[in-house]
Order: sequence, then structure tokens, then C-alpha cells
Amino acid sequence: MAGMGNPMSTAFAGVDFARGRLFDTADADEAREVCGRVFNPHRLRVLGHGQRLRARMDHLPSGGVSINRLTWGAAVEVDPDRLGHYYLLSVPVAGSACFRLDGRAFDVSPRCAAIVNSAQRFHFEASAEFDQICVRFERPAVEAAWQALAGVAATAPIHFAVPVPVRSPAWRALEPVLALLARCTHGAYAPQALPHVQARVEEMLLTTLLLHQVPAWAASGTAHGSRCGNVARAAASPSAHLRRAQAHMRDRLEEPLTLAAVARAGGVAARTLQAAFQAHCGMGPMQWLREQRLHAVREALAGASDGGTRVTDTALRFGFTHLGEFSRAYRLRFGEAPRETLARRG
Repeated sequence: MAGMGNPMSTAFAGVDFARGRLFDTADADEAREVCGRVFNPHRLRVLGHGQRLRARMDHLPSGGVSINRLTWGAAVEVDPDRLGHYYLLSVPVAGSACFRLDGRAFDVSPRCAAIVNSAQRFHFEASAEFDQICVRFERPAVEAAWQALAGVAATAPIHFAVPVPVRSPAWRALEPVLALLARCTHGAYAPQALPHVQARVEEMLLTTLLLHQVPAWAASGTAHGSRCGNVARAAASPSAHLRRAQAHMRDRLEEPLTLAAVARAGGVAARTLQAAFQAHCGMGPMQWLREQRLHAVREALAGASDGGTRVTDTALRFGFTHLGEFSRAYRLRFGEAPRETLARRG
């Protein structure tokens, strides 16, 4: 596809966008209506005399996130006002645009991506060549990720720094996460494993954005003093939050789980929870979860009542997405291969 050779789009190489084609049209009303179902109702105006619209949009959902590719084929002005309940990461493939958020203007091009914040007034003008990949992620998920990191709920709308230049540390951190997100859309994972992978990738995406693109994060009291105090207290004695987190994980061994979700269940920041697990279990919470899942797989294989049980299906059921790593971990933990356990069933 044209434009997919620039640094910003490398992460999405191999994605079959046409598989999610929503429209390819010269009708502005059709483009506006269909696009508005995925994003916001908005105003769309073609700029300049003699411009002919040729709009195209692809939509590929991946758990709580979606990858979208959108171009208008003409110079346009687009005004969705405020996104409200979601954010967008715009990764330009070609052309350029001027994004305006709360009156501030930002140039967007294949050399600089942009984040559109959910609560800010937003509109933009785009060149006829402008072609962008938009990653949509939900406002409640961002707020939950913030709470997991900080240990407290956000008291105001979370605003990311808008520009993400291709040479910035933020883009270098984001690119491998976006590549993982792209892999979720083109059959790289078994259907049983896909929800587990999608949950982990979404957590990685939100955590990366919060740590790199929220200017106030590093300077905030929640990021330093209060968190350090919580970590010290967690290391001092086991508490209800550790027990709550463990119970939450035991009850959901077959469900997609992330560190952020477990921290919310425990009622503490992720770092506080990690310190508690290290102090009292000798491992992090996600490693502890893996141990519980290994035991659950062993129990399922040993208790299989017929020949229909398969090692692969059982491992995937409990969230082991890399079967080679699972087999090595299983043998290290139990001194035998999973198929040997299954052979002794009953």
C-alpha cells in the first residue's frame, strides 16, 4: 500500500486494512455518516474549487482498541468538536494536516504523529494527500490505567502531550507496542489466546503513553512521594490488598488479566502491589499468576476423563500464548512434559 514505507507506518506493516473496509466513496454524506458511527458525528467540508472527494476508511477492532485507516482524497476541514469518551493516536502515512486542540495548532505528518485528547475541543484541516492510521482507545481505560499507576483516581481529564515526533523517545517506546497491536489483527495468535494478548497489549499501550506523554506525571506527588510511602508500607506487612489481588486472580485464571486490573482489584497502585508480592511471595504479581495457571493446567490435564483433552487447548485456555515457553516452564516446574501428565490422566 502506498505510504507504508515511512518510519511512522513501519509498525503496521503486514496489516490487511482492506479486510476492514467500511467505505470507498465519492459521496461526502456517506463518508461522514459511516465514519461518524465509528468516531463522532462531525462536520466535513471539502476545501478549494474543483476538489473531488475520494474517501476511504478501514476499521479493525482489537479488544478494547481499534486500528483505523482513513483518507479523504481531497483537502478537507473536519470538525468533530470533542471526542468525549475516547482518545485517538493519529499516525500519518502520507500528506499533512493541521490539528487544533483548544485553540493550539499542531502540524501532523509522517514525521510527527499526534494524540487527540478526549476532552479538548478538536478540529483540523488536511491536505488532499493526507492518509492516517488512527488508533482509538477508550477514556475509561486510560483513567483506569492512570489509577493503577498512581494509586489514586485522576481528578481532572487526562491530557497527553499532542505531538509525537518520529525521533522522540515516546515514539521509540510506542513503535514495538503498535507492532504487537498490529499482529493481533492478522491471525498471529490462536483464537483462544487472542483475548489474553489483546488485554496485555492494550495495557502496554496505555502505560507507555501515560509514562511518556503526560507532562505532569513525573513531577506529580502521586508519581513520587505518595507512591514511595505506599511501597514502603506494602513491604512491611502483608495486607488486605494482597489477599484481594490474589483472590481476584484465582477466580479468573481463564480470563484475560493485566497488572492494572489486578491492582484495581487490590485497591492500590501497581508499584505498591508489586512491592507486596515481591516482599511476601518472592515474585511479582503476574509471575505469581503464571504459577497459579501452571498448576491449573496440570490439574486439568491430570483430571481429564477422556481422550478429547489436548495440551495445546488447555494451555491456551489458561492464557499461555507462547506454547514453547509454556512447555519449558511446565517441565521446569513439574519435572515432566505436559503430555506426560496427560498420559497418566485419571
